[in-house]
Formats: sequence, C-alpha cells, structure tokens
Amino acid sequence: MKLLIAAATTVLVASQAFAGSYEVRCETTKVPYQETVKGGTPEKVIGGAIIGGVLGKVVTKENAGAAAGAIIGGAVANETSKRTVTKYKDVETCTNVFIPERVTDEETLRQTLLDLNDGKSVSKEMIMDVQYTIGVGHDGKWGPRSKLAAEKYLADLAPDAPLYSLVVNDVVIVSSADASAIDQIKQALLEAGVDSHIFVDLQQ
Repeated sequence: MKLLIAAATTVLVASQAFAGSYEVRCETTKVPYQETVKGGTPEKVIGGAIIGGVLGKVVTKENAGAAAGAIIGGAVANETSKRTVTKYKDVETCTNVFIPERVTDEETLRQTLLDLNDGKSVSKEMIMDVQYTIGVGHDGKWGPRSKLAAEKYLADLAPDAPLYSLVVNDVVIVSSADASAIDQIKQALLEAGVDSHIFVDLQQ
C-alpha cells in the first residue's frame, strides 16, 4: 500500500513540473527614522555658562559658587538644546520571486490548458508558466481572460477542431473550441432573458 502511495505521489509531482524558476531579488529603499541630537551650538553653551557663573557668584559671594553656577548653566543650556531630527537609512529587502518561462512541450501545454479550463487543480507556478506561454498576465490565477486565451490557443493548436460561435442578434459574442463553455454562456444569457444561437465553424 505504501508503495502505491509513493508511486501516486511521484506521478503527481511529475505532472506538476514547471518550466520557470525561483530567483532571489533584492531592492534597497530609504527608510526614515527619528534621532535625538544632543548639544547646542557653542554660543548657547558658553552663554549659559556665563549666566550661570554670574548668578552663582551673586548668590554665594564666592568664586566657587561662580564655578559651580557656570557648570550648571552650561549643562542646562546643553540639555535644552536637544532636538529631534529625521534621518534616512538604506534598508535592503529580498524576496523569492518566481520567474515564469514558456512551456515548450505542446502536449503538456494542451493538457494543462484543458485541466485548467475544467477547473482541475494545477500548481501556481505551472499556471504562471502557461499564462506566460499564451500571452496573458502571469499572476497565477486562472480567471476569465486566461480561460478565453486558453480556448483560442487550443483552437490554434488543433485547426481542424470545430469552432463554436455564440451569436446574439447577428453579432458574434464569443467563439471557442470548447462547446461546453459556449453552452454555459448561452444558458446564462437565457436566464438573463437574452436569446442566443450557437453556430459551428461560422464563416464571417
């Protein structure tokens, strides 16, 4: 039983193999930060020291008091001169980015397109490879644009396959090799009260 599980896992991994590869890409940006700058200009510090010295001598009547006052005055002037400035530093951010590549094996591409349009599970990397190959935005999400591009691509791969066209009031709304997709659109239009017709290999 374990051997069967291992074999099934191997087949799944092989079917999900993708052409692209991951690359580490880095970019450097400048990030702002706040920094407190200590100390004022020499004029402010000296001015504070002089004022402190004069006051110290007046209060104590001694030179020692003047010296102490000068130190305190200078320290106060220096402390009150602190300010916050905005600076910038370079920060490097690195991410692991998937770089899609073209799927060169036609059968792999065809089967993957069919699986995706049938709603089957396919790895994000493989979806991006397929999207890159058929010429749509490779975001790894299989939406309406990717589905329509896949249908057109499948029709080009098999030129002899019938092409189904949905017509409303003599105007071709959409054409696809996928008959079920065309029928679903027809049913949706019918529910909305719009009458439409399906033609095979319609000549325009």
